[in-house]
Amino acid sequence: MAEITRIVIKGSSGYCCYDEAFNDKVTITQDSIAYEYVPYQETDINPKRKWSYKTNSPIFKMKYDEVAGMLPGIIERGVEEFCTDIGGIEFNITYSDKTKFKETYWVPGDYFEELFIAIKSLVPECEYTPAVLLTSEDYEEEGDE
Repeated sequence: MAEITRIVIKGSSGYCCYDEAFNDKVTITQDSIAYEYVPYQETDINPKRKWSYKTNSPIFKMKYDEVAGMLPGIIERGVEEFCTDIGGIEFNITYSDKTKFKETYWVPGDYFEELFIAIKSLVPECEYTPAVLLTSEDYEEEGDE
């Protein structure tokens, strides 16, 4: 089986007011992670964000391999759910033989919680968690712990 060389996960805000609407994208390779957040209308409270990090860390590569190893299970899962008031989560996967997989899932991020937790471990501490990777765990109230 061909090795996964690039993972792109795209998200969007779904149904909300125009001032808060956005598209975002996380791109991961064995030696880099990048993020782009593009609001439909840039404001002080909803600014455009973009960052990228490149590394030769063996720890990063190990975590990338963990994420890549989880993806076949996601792809083969056969998602049946469909939510209409949320944005889709699109997976674009590129393999070493240049073949690609592309699918949009219309489900909450919690459906991919284990995968998203692994990807969040690749995000530098000084950056916000990418919106597409947010799950209900990220919205826990302080009194709920």
